[in-house]
Amino acid sequence: MTDALTGIAELLTREAGIVVPAARHDALRAAAGRVMPGLDPGAALRALGDPGQRTLVDRLIDEVTVQETAFLRDRGQLDRIPWSGLRRGPGPVRAWSAGCATGEEAFSLALLAAEALAPGRPGAPPPADVLGTDVSAAAIAAACAGRYAERAVRNLDAARRRRWLQAQPGGTYLVAGQLRSLVRFRRHNLARDPFPPPGEAGFDLIVCRNVLIYFRRSLAERVTRRLELALRPGGTLVLGAADGLQRAAAGPAPGQSPPPRCLRRPLGRPAAAVRRQRLAAALDAAGRGDRSGALTQVTMLLADDPLDAEAHFVRGIVLLDAGQPAAAVTALRGVLYTDPTFALAAFTLGRAYDAAGDRRAGQRAYARALRALQASGPVSDRHEALLQQVDVGDIVAACRARLGGQP
Repeated sequence: MTDALTGIAELLTREAGIVVPAARHDALRAAAGRVMPGLDPGAALRALGDPGQRTLVDRLIDEVTVQETAFLRDRGQLDRIPWSGLRRGPGPVRAWSAGCATGEEAFSLALLAAEALAPGRPGAPPPADVLGTDVSAAAIAAACAGRYAERAVRNLDAARRRRWLQAQPGGTYLVAGQLRSLVRFRRHNLARDPFPPPGEAGFDLIVCRNVLIYFRRSLAERVTRRLELALRPGGTLVLGAADGLQRAAAGPAPGQSPPPRCLRRPLGRPAAAVRRQRLAAALDAAGRGDRSGALTQVTMLLADDPLDAEAHFVRGIVLLDAGQPAAAVTALRGVLYTDPTFALAAFTLGRAYDAAGDRRAGQRAYARALRALQASGPVSDRHEALLQQVDVGDIVAACRARLGGQP
């Protein structure tokens, strides 16, 4: 059974670049069971390998990809996009949201472009042409529908909701025609398909956030290079901080001058001793309230290993302390994707959800933390540097208190 699950995981890596760690094989088994009810992992692997059953592979990709996002997610990063500098001539700024999930990011880019380039000018030419792509067919279908629940639009103030969305019965929102006209959606596989997508010209802006973390380092490097080559000269590539990449001076890509502005750093795993020193330095800086210093160390750790769960954890606690609970939730969910049994991360995720006003999600996270602690016992050396700074008994008590005394 383990061999069959490994085979399914390897198939997902080949098909979509998605790495499913062994720690997530139980979740993978459950996902395969939802797609192919009644089949054990061995039979599921055989069915997925049948060329005539391509839809099963697509449905499994839908099941295992993370499609939770929101309008204006990680707003600080979006605010740094130089919209005026991207516009060269009378045409619209061409933007690509790669890995757009259910479309909120693509619509956010169009919204910000309209506000930056055509404020208060309803009759002006379209300021942007935004392409949103994702490997998940289900996600693209939801993006095309453009209907969102309150949770997805929570970062939009009342004025923006009135201008860009139409309130619907039942508390949902529909993207209004003006904003919808700026955005197109299509399916695209970053691991296998051409760059830019067939039929598309170069882009002034490419945003690919919190996607590369789910790829192997070699694929993440290759995708980053190909994204750079899909830019027009002088274009901007924005990668998510959770992808473990940082802003650096980039040399000119073949056939491009000047080089693209991008958030990029080569990837490579550090020696264990160097990693321990960086993690210790990040924890020390976080403990002293030096957020910038902590994030600098975290960025270096993630540049070397985008799947470093402890580095993502430190980033999550720094963001939470900085009053950015939504960004902290994103970072901490990345931790638990890599290491589902990281109890301290699950507890901190609960705190982040509480700070974001999502009590129900917080309750689920606290319950998850308790389950992880009960499964692994009170003593664990997997996260020794972190556990030296907290008392496991205090975590258990805090989880139970937040769950109303539940065991």
